[in-house]
Amino acid sequence: MRVCCLSISDWISIISGGLSLILAIVIAVVQYRQSKQIAAFEKWQDERDERRHKQEVKAQAVAFISKYYPDRGLIPLCAIAAMQNDLFYYSREMYREFCCLTLEVQNRILEYCELDLRVVHTERMFYRCIDAVEKVIHDNFPQDRSPFYDGGKYVLRSLERYSSEKIPLQKISYRPAYMDREAGLMMGAKFDGTTVYEECITDVLSEVFRDLNSFDNPIEELKDAYQFRNVQEIEACQFATTLAQYIAVYGYGDMESDKNYGSPGCYAGESIETMEDLFLLSVFEMYTRLVLKEG
Repeated sequence: MRVCCLSISDWISIISGGLSLILAIVIAVVQYRQSKQIAAFEKWQDERDERRHKQEVKAQAVAFISKYYPDRGLIPLCAIAAMQNDLFYYSREMYREFCCLTLEVQNRILEYCELDLRVVHTERMFYRCIDAVEKVIHDNFPQDRSPFYDGGKYVLRSLERYSSEKIPLQKISYRPAYMDREAGLMMGAKFDGTTVYEECITDVLSEVFRDLNSFDNPIEELKDAYQFRNVQEIEACQFATTLAQYIAVYGYGDMESDKNYGSPGCYAGESIETMEDLFLLSVFEMYTRLVLKEG
C-alpha cells in the first residue's frame, strides 16, 4: 500500500489557508463588535439630540407663553395668523413672533394652552371660510344678497388695508327690543339711543336662526341698519367682518362639540382693538365653526 506524503509546499499552503481563515474570522468578529458599538453610540447621540430638541422646543414654547401671558387669550388668533399668511407683517408683535416660530413650537404652544386648535398649512383658508359663510346664507336666506362678493373683499381688506387701524366704531344708533320690556324701561333714563356695535347684528341673527320666517331678507336689513353702502370703506370692512363672524357663530347651530379652540377676546382681559384683531377673530370663528366641521 502506497502512502501519500505531503510535500513542504503543500503543508505551507494548508497552514496559510488555515491562518487566512482564522484571520478572516477574527476580522469579521472585530468588525461586528465595532459596528454594534458604532450603532449604540449613534443611537445614544440620536436620543441625546432628540432630548435636546424637545427641551429647546419646550423652552421656546414656554418663553412665548410667559412673554405674552396677559394676552394669552389671543393665542388662537396667533394660529389663525400663521395659517392665513405667516409672511404678512402683522401690527401686533405677538402675531409676528408666533409666525417666526417653527410649526412644532407653534403647535406645542397650543398644546400647553390645552387648545385643540393646531396650525396646519391649508390652501385658500380664507376663501374656504368665506365660501362656508356664503353657504350658510344661501341655505338659510336664498333670496338675500350677500355682502361677501368678490371673494369677501371687504373682510380681507380689514387685514390688507387697515391692519393697524383701530376698530372705528364701538357703538351704533340702535334701540334693542329689551328696552321696551320692563327691565329696559327701568333703565330708560340712562339709555342714550346707542348700543355696542355688534348688538343689532346679534339680535337679528339670533332671532332669524330661531325662526327663519321672522325676517324676509335679514342680511339686507342689516346692511341698511349699518348703512353698508354709504359709509367709509373701513366702516364697511368692519361691518362685513363682524357680520361674517356672527353668521359663523349663529349658523353653526346647536351642535355640541368636545373641542376647545379657545374664546379670543373673552378669556382673561385681552382686547380686540385693531382691524387686524377683528379680521383674525372673524376668520377664527368661520374656521373653527364651519370649516373644521366640514372636516
